Amino acid sequence: MHDMNRFTPPGPGVWERESVHTMRPISRAHAAVFPDAVNAGFRWSMKRYGFLLEGMEFQVVNRYIYTCIRPVGAPKGAKGPPPKLILKLMLLLHPEMRRRLRRIREVWATKAWREDVAIWDNEWKPQILRENTELQRVDVAALDLDAFITHLERCYDTAARAVYRHHSLNGTALLPLGDFLVHVKAWTGLPPSEVLPLFRGSSRVSQGAVLELDALVAAMQSNPDAMLLLAGSDAAAVLEALTARADEVGKTARGYVDAAGIRIATGYDFADVSLAEMPELLVENIRSALTGGSGTTENDVARREAALREQVPSEHRQQFDELLAEARYTYRIRDERAYLNDAWACGIARKAILEAGRRLVAAGKLHQADHAVELTPAEIVSMLRGGNDRTADQAAADALFRATHTIHDAPEHLGGTPAGPPPPEWLPPAAARAERAIGIVLGEMFVTRATRKGDFSVSGFAASPGEIVGTARLVLDPHDMGRIQKGDVLITRATAPSYNALLPLLSGIVTDRGGTLSHAAVVAREYGIPAVVGCGNATELIKDGMRVRVNGTTGAVEILA
Repeated sequence: MHDMNRFTPPGPGVWERESVHTMRPISRAHAAVFPDAVNAGFRWSMKRYGFLLEGMEFQVVNRYIYTCIRPVGAPKGAKGPPPKLILKLMLLLHPEMRRRLRRIREVWATKAWREDVAIWDNEWKPQILRENTELQRVDVAALDLDAFITHLERCYDTAARAVYRHHSLNGTALLPLGDFLVHVKAWTGLPPSEVLPLFRGSSRVSQGAVLELDALVAAMQSNPDAMLLLAGSDAAAVLEALTARADEVGKTARGYVDAAGIRIATGYDFADVSLAEMPELLVENIRSALTGGSGTTENDVARREAALREQVPSEHRQQFDELLAEARYTYRIRDERAYLNDAWACGIARKAILEAGRRLVAAGKLHQADHAVELTPAEIVSMLRGGNDRTADQAAADALFRATHTIHDAPEHLGGTPAGPPPPEWLPPAAARAERAIGIVLGEMFVTRATRKGDFSVSGFAASPGEIVGTARLVLDPHDMGRIQKGDVLITRATAPSYNALLPLLSGIVTDRGGTLSHAAVVAREYGIPAVVGCGNATELIKDGMRVRVNGTTGAVEILA
């Protein structure tokens, strides 16, 4: 049962509701897998890079994710940094703080992130490709009970490992980028929104299964008869006809559906929907790709870079070039670690969970197959073997709770309010540089425009330049995505990395939450479509079907009709 009047801090310290990556209560399956994995990844990354944080602790309270910052050397009940003198003494005397300070100096001197990129490229990515491809190819419906349970447990383990890997790369993905943004702001006064367009084209993976889609489009253009199949109104039948062909069209269609369809597309949870469950979007993407081009990305970025470099004082231009090169070198890791890793692993796990759900429905233990996400891994295995850990009504009630509540039903803070980190000026130079870098990135990821009651204007942060007029498509529920048509403007609370599946269809993006480094902003820049993020009230004021003008250069959103 969920008592919405009782939110107890899960431990000492100040806890903040996670309000960018999750818009609703999470599933019980996700709650059982996610916290331990993300906490372990965070701890490893913080130590690896010499940050003065043990980590960001994640816990689930009443089905909502809450986080608590854990500084090195601080008691767990601390609600803010110590006085400056005490901190200075700790930096001199505390053994782990001293070790971290040595490490962050080494990180800057050796560019340690390059070693991590090499590990990701040469070890982790190939391993993930092998493991996930093998898991994805399993015909789960054909497995007997014991083999299926073994497969299901392996899927949960793979998903947990993917989450760990994702967050163990936090320092790699964020530090060089933040360092560049901090320096540019100091040299020119420019905010990140005017600098980040320089990174368009640096994260090809942010566009999703674009290579597979390009291959399918080329094959279809060489086979005019295949083009006729797209005229069908039944999207599932269209995909079946394309993938059943024995020629190059069939081969590339299967490649695209396999790559795009398996990934969680509407969030991060096992309860979120994969693109394979929305065949109409896959078909619309194919139709859209057959009629559009991508513009002159490289020339536009080169012009922007030259103009920005001119604003940097001449004595700092060589450092500008060096910092930009390092930021670009690691920029793709931000989305690669999601699209190629946990979005894929969680999609594979969801496929297995839904098969378990179908088996439990057949056994009379669930009302609907997708209610299986409301069972923990231990519960689902027990029930597959005949146990009665939870009733069908309990799972249905849990699913209803998730569908009918949002983050606005939970308090923003538990145990007090965050006091923020100590000023960078209190820290030695290398640690201060790291704190500034991480601080600017986190700010640009999680910031949201403050709105007041009675505020009837919509504006936010300029995330991707350009201006567009289009039809607003309000997406508040995962299944709303299936209504998106070519040229629509996506209006949503926030996006996940795999929302990139929608980008070939969209003319613009507007979100309630997140800043210029949110996933919505990153993927919009990669596709070159206007985006305004962190508006706070867009989903309240913009109704589905309205005509809107989105200015991704100024951050303004105008409701036209």
